Amino acid sequence: MLGPHRSDRTRPLVIRRAGPADAEAIARVYVDSWRQAYRDQLPASYLDKLDYAAFERHWRQTFAARGWAFVAAEGDAVVGIASGGRARRQNLASGEIYVLYVLADRHGHGIGRGLFDACHFELAKRGHGGMLIWVLASNPARNFYEHLGGKRVAENTLTIGGTQVREVGYLWRD
Repeated sequence: MLGPHRSDRTRPLVIRRAGPADAEAIARVYVDSWRQAYRDQLPASYLDKLDYAAFERHWRQTFAARGWAFVAAEGDAVVGIASGGRARRQNLASGEIYVLYVLADRHGHGIGRGLFDACHFELAKRGHGGMLIWVLASNPARNFYEHLGGKRVAENTLTIGGTQVREVGYLWRD
């Protein structure tokens, strides 16, 4: 456990390392966050097909393969998730945050920052120089990463749900 973070809820917020027992809760936050964040950016038919059980299996496999993640929990309720590892584009950085999602009703309470810091520390501890995050260009969360000092270093186009979208890469150098 990394320690408590203050929250405006009655239960203290804790950022902690996740494990296989968290797979179901992680899947719920992941799917719900995608549906909330990308409602006007991706086809509704694609978002509606996101499957909790499939993402739960994915996270169980991730943990079985020695992958890591952090959760933000208020009591027993997981309200945010983050995970990272070796950067997919090594020419930009050696570490990457792959996932960082907080339920929409919990935005603005420092949860994202706590998860970001936990991942940044974990990547540094594992010897990764620099850290990268990819964000959909149309996602207002880009402001969050810019506020944290991320420098826009790359763009990419990918297809999600049959729709081409642009993503932007933000870099933090150690």
